[in-house]
Amino acid sequence: MISIMINFKEAFLCLLMLCLLPLSSHAVRVIEAGAIPFTSFLSKPDFDQRYPGKEVADPANLEPGWYVIYEHESLSYYFGPILLESTGRDYLEQLTETVDAAVAQRPSIQDYRLELSYEPSQNNTSTGSSDSSTSTSNPSGASGSPQPAPKPSIWDFFRRLFGF
Repeated sequence: MISIMINFKEAFLCLLMLCLLPLSSHAVRVIEAGAIPFTSFLSKPDFDQRYPGKEVADPANLEPGWYVIYEHESLSYYFGPILLESTGRDYLEQLTETVDAAVAQRPSIQDYRLELSYEPSQNNTSTGSSDSSTSTSNPSGASGSPQPAPKPSIWDFFRRLFGF
């Protein structure tokens, strides 16, 4: 029982530190999706060392794929790209459990967005982005179904695999 409490404390601290990282208002931190299970038990320094991610100035410049998105205030974390939507749903469920545990310990965490989305979405690539229509708070977990997007083909996979 004590080890479970320690794990929740570490998960909460890791999520809290992620929320406190300063980023520009439009920059997003892209982290590989395999890092999501580690958010629940790695300390913040260990997590950052193992999964530094990369900063992308504009979400329209993201590699195409599914992303588990966590946004809170001025922070944007995109875990991905993920090839399959079903894998993305599994990762979203894992991150939702971690966020729910952190919110249970600190109810002041509100107005965050946690969703699975295919990026870059049509909204990000259009001129004059209207963020007000897509930015919603979602403290209860996942939002509705993601934007329909072209499904990746086997050729897209080979192009990414071999760098074409």
